[in-house]
Amino acid sequence: MTQTKSLVESSLLVGLAVVLFLASHVLPVVGVIFSFLCPAPLVILGLRHDLKKASLGVLVATFIVMAFLGPVGAMFFFFGFGVLGVGLGFLAKRYTSGVEIILFGILISLGSKLLLMVIVSKLSGINPFSMDPSEMTGIVDKVFVFYAERGMSGETLETIRAQVYNSIRMIPFIFPALLSMAAAVDCYLSYIVSSMVMKRIHGTMLPPLPSFSQWRFPKSIFLALVVSLLFSLVGGQDQWNIWLKIGTNLRLLVNIVFLLQGLSLIWFYLASKNIFSLFKGIIIVLILFIPILSQLVLLLGIIDMWFDIRTRFAR
Repeated sequence: MTQTKSLVESSLLVGLAVVLFLASHVLPVVGVIFSFLCPAPLVILGLRHDLKKASLGVLVATFIVMAFLGPVGAMFFFFGFGVLGVGLGFLAKRYTSGVEIILFGILISLGSKLLLMVIVSKLSGINPFSMDPSEMTGIVDKVFVFYAERGMSGETLETIRAQVYNSIRMIPFIFPALLSMAAAVDCYLSYIVSSMVMKRIHGTMLPPLPSFSQWRFPKSIFLALVVSLLFSLVGGQDQWNIWLKIGTNLRLLVNIVFLLQGLSLIWFYLASKNIFSLFKGIIIVLILFIPILSQLVLLLGIIDMWFDIRTRFAR
């Protein structure tokens, strides 16, 4: 690739990323779709150009975003899309396995989000890792007063309020796990959308990922479960004890892995019966939103991790 062609292509990719990011902020509803597409040009930038040029392109894009949305918008673009997009493209040149790229990409996504949280907390004075639940419950109270004035049943409101309060109190406690899950989802979606875009434009392809029906996690995950239980025991009953906090967050992440393993097994079974994709999607959504089904599928994931039920279906 000549120097001129490289510069033109980099400029087009940077401009496209900026336009998509601005569109995601300006356009209602449809903007969500543009936010999913935003990392794709940056992944291509990192894949087709060296790290120095790709990093320079992201910096230029960040300054352009700052001219339209200010420093805060620029920070969200750089840490939310720029670092991850270029990182995935760079990793795709070094590794041939899509799973490896995703795993390292999650670390990049998590690191960039942590840096963003640190900067935001310094600027705003609000630390998301130690938020005061009373500040959020005050806002919730105003919402419930609004509905109470419009005739909603007091008993129903109290039940919902208790559930919301419990959830709010838990958010600061499990925030590290929530941030880790957000990083994983962000990285996975960026990879999938970028792969689809590259397939459409017939460009350099990203290594394929295993289909969801073939997702399997190593048995060593149980070691993390044991560690989380030990930390929880050491932490005792003090909700803000650091060991209890680490153990709870680690156990939450491990349970998500078990649930994914179980959902993958369910998807594998439905696919083997030639069930329509829409119907399979409805079943997965029902499992996720019905607690008793989620717990059963989580246990199924643990069993599959040890006994590989999929091989029994295949016989």
